[in-house]
Amino acid sequence: MASVAALKDVEDRYFECSVCLQNFKEPKLLPCLHRICNGCLEEIIEKHKNGEFKCPLCNELCDIPPEGVDGFRTDFHMKSMLEYIQLQQTAKTEDLTAKCTGCLKESKITSYCFKCKGFLCEQCSSIHLTLNLMKEHKGSILSLTEIREQKLTMERLASLTETPRCQSHVDKPAEVCCGTCQNLPVCMVCAQFGKHKAHDIQDVGVVAEKERSSIGETMVTLEQCSDNVNQLPVRVKKVKKKLSEGISAAKKKLESQHTKLSEKIQRRLKDNDEMLKRNREEIDDVEKLEVAELEEERKKEIEAAVKKINDKFDELVGERRAKNQYLENVLETLHGERGGRINKGTTLVDRAYKGLVSSVDEQGITHGEDLEKISNEAVNRKRRYDNFRSTTSSILGSKDNWTEAECLPDISKASDSLILESKKDFPELESLGQIEAGDLNTTVSGIVRITGQPESMVDIGGGKAKGWNVMHMRSTDSGSIVITGDVDKKHTHITVIDREGKLISTDQINQREMEDGIFVPTCSPLSLFKVVTTCGDGNISIYNTQTRSHTRKHMSDIVGDWDDQKQVSSVTTDQINKNVYIGTNSRDVFVLDDMLNYRHKLQLPQGVRAPFDMVIHDDNIIVCDYARKKACIKTREGPEAKLVCELPKPDHMGGNWTPYRVCTDCNGCIYIIWASEISGDHRCILTQYSPDGNHLLITKDVGGEVLGIDTVLTDGSEKLLLVTGIGKLYTYGLVMET
Repeated sequence: MASVAALKDVEDRYFECSVCLQNFKEPKLLPCLHRICNGCLEEIIEKHKNGEFKCPLCNELCDIPPEGVDGFRTDFHMKSMLEYIQLQQTAKTEDLTAKCTGCLKESKITSYCFKCKGFLCEQCSSIHLTLNLMKEHKGSILSLTEIREQKLTMERLASLTETPRCQSHVDKPAEVCCGTCQNLPVCMVCAQFGKHKAHDIQDVGVVAEKERSSIGETMVTLEQCSDNVNQLPVRVKKVKKKLSEGISAAKKKLESQHTKLSEKIQRRLKDNDEMLKRNREEIDDVEKLEVAELEEERKKEIEAAVKKINDKFDELVGERRAKNQYLENVLETLHGERGGRINKGTTLVDRAYKGLVSSVDEQGITHGEDLEKISNEAVNRKRRYDNFRSTTSSILGSKDNWTEAECLPDISKASDSLILESKKDFPELESLGQIEAGDLNTTVSGIVRITGQPESMVDIGGGKAKGWNVMHMRSTDSGSIVITGDVDKKHTHITVIDREGKLISTDQINQREMEDGIFVPTCSPLSLFKVVTTCGDGNISIYNTQTRSHTRKHMSDIVGDWDDQKQVSSVTTDQINKNVYIGTNSRDVFVLDDMLNYRHKLQLPQGVRAPFDMVIHDDNIIVCDYARKKACIKTREGPEAKLVCELPKPDHMGGNWTPYRVCTDCNGCIYIIWASEISGDHRCILTQYSPDGNHLLITKDVGGEVLGIDTVLTDGSEKLLLVTGIGKLYTYGLVMET
């Protein structure tokens, strides 16, 4: 390491006391090599009665010797430099006039004698340099011209400075060092006859050379640590910036998620209002139709029994209106219950959002505090490192044996802790710049909980009692449950029941005969009373649960490029926009209006074989791909669907699970029935997913063959319905967490 050769290259703060912020007065050297004025050190010791104090510059603990301030070594090397600094300030004055130390006259000053500790006029300076009696002063003379040039080196300053005096005989110059007393300068009398006669007496040159060699090795070790010391503050600064950016990014992410979730909830509320409006209109339409039919019946029989028909008419109209009023009341209740659950979800979303933002703030504060501690440690370490380098360079630059013998042992002692400290790293530093923001979708995903056991289990009446198969199920806003299945090779059935499994109606629908005899009929509610039903042969029907009438079309009459190879696999409906989505045995999904007219074709992405079951989910569509054994969320805008996410596949009982049926609840949570062969038995499980589909929340074993799943609002709460192939209807509660 290069030494500081010239005094003018030493920074001013090197001579400044960190306590009084003035140039040192009788500087005392601390174990960490920092210096404090004698008076300032006395004040510090007075305030610390526990025997130790922290260095004001680097915070290193310093033990207080029993002698107090006198137990700390006076830094004579620093005193010499300060003496010269004061000379520089005085010498700046041109034609300096002062009292000459030699003749005691006010004269023009030309030099300074370090032995006399005073200025000399030109005549006395000449005497010092030529008179034999003053020969000891000859090497201590420094001209003002040389002082003003500021080219004095540490080595030159050391040569001007008087040799240290023996501490016991202040009139005698020191001749040797006492190693026992920490290289204390002593005269030969003390070394041979005084209190040091039994001590380790060494030549100052030998001692200085040994200390120079030792400190050289130390400086090499420290130089190897310099990059770590210098780069730590830079790393801390970068991590602080990263922390700040992380907090901003986390809050921005959470705010974006909160906005999107709030917008979805508002759309659901709007859709709920729109559905109420549409259902009311349908009730009115049904009422008008029924009244018109009754009026027609009245006209046909009016001549036979006018009064009887009128009375019967009034009675029937009253019954119809009472029934429709009841249905409207049910709709009002349903609308309120759905809106209440959605609003409750809004409250939980807002609460979760505030909690996550608060967590980000708390992490920011904690990480900031930890970073500030490391930053302070880095600054203190840098100060100690810089001070060590400056002090060592200054001592070595003096090339004075006495200075090196006296000061280098303290420097070596201080270097041990400095080396250990310089090598110390902060493995936790990088992690302090990271923020665990959490995920709002994950946090709010568990707001709906499925009850552990079914609340009820009932037998399905109607079609199942006749031996007809159960293949699919959906619920309607009127409170009824629609079940479809096959009867034989030429017929399917549509059965309407209530929540207790009691039959409301059941009808057969003629179909084209299938060669393999498998129709796989499916259904989906289109409005309050209308249900779309499909059959694998391509027949699409709209069935009215009130009038038990249906209109039917074949896909070949709707879609121009339909061929015999295509089959219908599934159906779902968008009641708000009056769209019907027809899934096929390919990636093609055909979108029809509520009159079964063609609108457009939606093609599912590569990687999807065919949608075995589908359900609308906000702006997307959830697809159960039975062939590829996976469930996905896709977009439904435009001609080509894009993958939003693939739902996590359950890992349960070692089964290779296949998604079979899917539905959603008021708050957007997703429910899927998966099937698999386990040890030769057909098993089904129920899974619940977060609204975004990224998190599998619940896996529940539901036994054998579950062929239908949906949710229904009733009695102020939402229920999950499961129907099995043997005609059992299970009801589970969906409890919203508070």
